[in-house]
Amino acid sequence: MTAQRAQAPDRGACAGRSYLERGQLVTVERGWRGKGPRNVLIRRADGTRVVRPFRGLRVPR
Repeated sequence: MTAQRAQAPDRGACAGRSYLERGQLVTVERGWRGKGPRNVLIRRADGTRVVRPFRGLRVPR
């Protein structure tokens, strides 16, 4: 009998962090890695969730 470890899914390195999108604060919920563009699932202030490229998001200061 083999024991299987419960692994948390990889949500990407930037998951849970806040960034600015066109001056509005958004939260990254999940990121994808691999060949091609680095896409992230973000949640906007109004509650909508959108998949978009990570490129263009800015760090709030």
